[in-house]
Amino acid sequence: MFSKVLTRSLLAASVLAAPLAAGSSQPAQAASSSISVTLDGKSVSLDAAPKVINGRTLVPYSSLVQALGGRATWDAKNKAVSAVQGSVTVKLTVGSTSAYINGELKSLDSAPLIADGKTYVPLRLISEAFGKWVTYNKNFNSVAINSTMTVTTSTGAFTLKKKPSRIVTLSSSDTEIIYALGSKVVGRSTAIGKVFPSEAASVPEVGSSHGINFEKLATLKPDLVIASPALKTQQATIEKLGAQVMFNSHNTFTEIQASVKLYGRILGQETKAAQLIAKMNSDVAGLKKPAKAPKTLIVYGAPGSFVIALPTSYPGNFLELAGGKNVASSFKGMDGMPQYAELSLERIVAANPDIILFITHGDAADVKASFKKEFETNAAWKSLPAVKNDKFEVLPSDLFAANPGIRAPQAIETINKLLLTVD
Repeated sequence: MFSKVLTRSLLAASVLAAPLAAGSSQPAQAASSSISVTLDGKSVSLDAAPKVINGRTLVPYSSLVQALGGRATWDAKNKAVSAVQGSVTVKLTVGSTSAYINGELKSLDSAPLIADGKTYVPLRLISEAFGKWVTYNKNFNSVAINSTMTVTTSTGAFTLKKKPSRIVTLSSSDTEIIYALGSKVVGRSTAIGKVFPSEAASVPEVGSSHGINFEKLATLKPDLVIASPALKTQQATIEKLGAQVMFNSHNTFTEIQASVKLYGRILGQETKAAQLIAKMNSDVAGLKKPAKAPKTLIVYGAPGSFVIALPTSYPGNFLELAGGKNVASSFKGMDGMPQYAELSLERIVAANPDIILFITHGDAADVKASFKKEFETNAAWKSLPAVKNDKFEVLPSDLFAANPGIRAPQAIETINKLLLTVD
């Protein structure tokens, strides 16, 4: 689903955006001495001024690679540059729009070239391959290369020591967000159902917030693991594998969007993140809300082990955005799971919900039949008008059994359609 997005992102990330020469029908091919380049705030001395080629910025390879702490070699016979830093090798060929980072093909908008006796290469491609962040400031016509980045997660400030290239996610919603931003992961959470997006289905599973397969994780050699705050006790073990671990979570629509913005910044895809957030807002804003908010109960679990979703949970938050009223808004959260409350038949009967929604795994029709059978043998449940009027539905597990992340608008729309059926 995201293959087109991924292709565009790789093209855009390969070189640094810069303006085209005005009024020219031919590719711009001019030195631009006004473009300044800094690395961690200090000016980078280049052998020659950058060149703007087809709206992209190229610089002499030797001075750039040296400034980044790498080693570059020139193959005169094949007119090829090889740049190495640590475990990363970048290979480019003059005149070719194909570049290779550790053997993986990356497509370029502008090929490396030779001019004035020097070989020019894409600044962004090499800088990002070496784990740096690149920012172009159009107002000042400057390029800033940074070795670290400090961001704000749900748990506070976090400093990344390099731009991640091998990410492991321990929640399905994080996986979806990363792919929606045009990137990918090398390891993901263990699936409890269908994997979204489909491109991630073949990615190795490494566990979840309930437990990590450290042996598998070690084989993937991640440089960043994105984990739930519930896994903070495992931080030292993860870091021993050579990876940084960033703790972040999201329970509400707004928090999901905050994660989209966060990951967009880390991946250098702020524009794409802003587009995704705008689309999410537009989808939800376009929903027709019920004239009167139906009193709604959301039950999570299976017969015999129910919990109630509170407004602070993602289903509870989605309910309010869909136009419903959560009858459990005053219920006390459970210890260790504050977004949910223990099921109290007495309080539920007193609240008298107009509609009851269930979240569980398995086939929706089978689950509903199971719930209905339990209702018929339970006097308290059976007395509820919502049960008598058959106003209880099983929400689709692919949208509700786990936080849907980027697909939150679809989940909200699903609840919204059910609320509109309530008289």
